Amino acid sequence: MLNITKKGKAMKTFCTLLLILTCFFTAPLVSIYAAQDTTSKPVAIFYSPHQDDELLSMGNGIIRYIDEGYEVHVVLLTRGGGSNAIHSVNEKLESAKLSSLSKANFTRARNREFSQSLISMGVPRENIHFSRLRDGQTTTTEVNEVVLKYKSRFPNAEHKALSYHDDHIDHRNSGLALQTLYNSGMISSPKFYIQNVEHHLWDGKYESFDPSYQQFIDDATLAYHTWSPRLRYYSVGGISVVPDFQQLKADPRSKYHYIGE
Repeated sequence: MLNITKKGKAMKTFCTLLLILTCFFTAPLVSIYAAQDTTSKPVAIFYSPHQDDELLSMGNGIIRYIDEGYEVHVVLLTRGGGSNAIHSVNEKLESAKLSSLSKANFTRARNREFSQSLISMGVPRENIHFSRLRDGQTTTTEVNEVVLKYKSRFPNAEHKALSYHDDHIDHRNSGLALQTLYNSGMISSPKFYIQNVEHHLWDGKYESFDPSYQQFIDDATLAYHTWSPRLRYYSVGGISVVPDFQQLKADPRSKYHYIGE
């Protein structure tokens, strides 16, 4: 009985010391994390209708916001599997006596290019998101729901999309969604990027472009021009939108406008 009592006292003393030490060491950490929470980065969310829009029309913008200290998130709105480039890619694979891609694997290949492009521009992998709407069949309501989902996660975020003046339905709906949410008071000061092949046709403002951004643009471009079936890279972007990448090479700046412009 005496031994049990001694052990009980010893255990009680140990637990007391452990509690004191835990409080001593964790209290400073709590205050450190609290300080970090009060100085969190501003957030910018870019909504890319398809794989490659994030680079071709928004690349300069994404890199600049990262450079200015923003926590940048990029949301791919559509699946992207409807691209006609699948036929050209499969013809190239068949000529090399390799298996053609199913629509599902083609979509995965496009997502792989998209992710690698953004990582090359400095966006962390965990900040790359996929909404999987039907490409070519989006609605403003669907895109609204996507935007509100991210607004609930990041209440003070800035929102960026392609222009509501764009002729492509998915491009246009990304912009119309932000316009609608702005008009209803749900978001403030959305920004609209102009498709890069139409820069010369539209009024707007160019993002500031530091010469150091060029290497990021070049590295991101490589993601869309890598042909390595063994690594499951099929140069989909490079095959599907040749004029767009030529325009990006000629002028890598992003052009944009605001509401009412």
